[in-house]
Amino acid sequence: MSLTPTSTDTLPTAVLEALHSALQTAPNAARALPAACYRDATVHALEQQAIFGSEWIPLAHVSQLPKAGDFVTVDVGDEPLIVTRGKDGRIRVLSRICQHRGVDMLPDKAARHCGQGNTPLLRCPYHLWNYDLTGQLIAAPEMAGSTCHAMEKVKLPEFRSEIAEGFIFVTFKASSPPLASVLHALSSGYLAKYGLAEAEVVWAQHWECDFNWKVLAENFMEPYHHLGAHRTTLQPFLPARFCATEPGADEHHMAVRLPLEAGIRARIKETGQAEPGFTPFPSLDLADHLDWWVTMAFPVFLLFLAPDRAFWYRLLPTGPETCSLLTTMLVHPEAKNAPDYAEQLARAEQEAIAFHMEDMEICSAIQRGVRGRGYTRGALSPLEEPLLHIQRYLARRLAPPAHTPIFSMTA
Repeated sequence: MSLTPTSTDTLPTAVLEALHSALQTAPNAARALPAACYRDATVHALEQQAIFGSEWIPLAHVSQLPKAGDFVTVDVGDEPLIVTRGKDGRIRVLSRICQHRGVDMLPDKAARHCGQGNTPLLRCPYHLWNYDLTGQLIAAPEMAGSTCHAMEKVKLPEFRSEIAEGFIFVTFKASSPPLASVLHALSSGYLAKYGLAEAEVVWAQHWECDFNWKVLAENFMEPYHHLGAHRTTLQPFLPARFCATEPGADEHHMAVRLPLEAGIRARIKETGQAEPGFTPFPSLDLADHLDWWVTMAFPVFLLFLAPDRAFWYRLLPTGPETCSLLTTMLVHPEAKNAPDYAEQLARAEQEAIAFHMEDMEICSAIQRGVRGRGYTRGALSPLEEPLLHIQRYLARRLAPPAHTPIFSMTA
């Protein structure tokens, strides 16, 4: 990636102190991050290097590329990418940079984070160099006179990618551990029973956001804001008071249980029937219908899980105070066979947009707040424990102290 080299020595002192403190702070003594964490260009540059240039980053779900020639485009930092399914059925993550003069082959800004389609080849619009779906150059007009051009040796760079739970991840670091080991605890403890590899993306909405990526990540994981921002949408059936961060959060993941409202839980237990909605994920038992979940595999693999649908957020920073967000909804394929599926989908889309708009408004308001002189590092509620785990993750990646003892993640 094209990154500005930096080090912990260049981080603002307040940021360094806050991150180091988070490693030793108990959840009941946690505070919000300093404003610079959400605004500072140095923090952003270091995140691009130490996090988004090194960690496993989710890009797409396999259901978005079901056929040969299908593709998804996305930028990770300064790296323009295209995820393709080749004629051999293999999914690859390729650079979009033409190997002739360095052109991003999809220069349309609107397509960089949410492009999707089907194509038999990849064509650079500048000089019409053509590449197949493996990245191999197959045509380069008027190049016969060049003595240094060998078409068979020209290929788009392919980046290391792996698939887990149906999601396609990329890493730019050759020494990154296998994705399966990073996601093992999250997959075995929470995700496996949903069968998300078989699910299908049925709705997606792209947002260009005027706030730092961590604002959204924190908002996504803490349920405290249900009682305010979502008081008419989520709070009535997922009341904040009874939500809890699961024990066992570690350097790779965390999960928060969102129990359904007491009356709904009682009805499910009494009737033995799931609540109305899409056809549920088939491997779930009745007890799994009593709770919803939000989960996070660091840094940005975000899932909001219900018995009949899953929301996946693809979150990527685009600047110190901006980010790109793709929100998607997945259901089991059997759900599409229900006679009322179209009506269910339309209703679910409107519900999703409603609570997403509430989040967008609040997150934008937070970003305005961190710019002001009145911002302070407020004390966190126990319902905001996920924010401390995010801080600890950031400390390990951005400012790992040489000899500082690490506070137990389960404390």
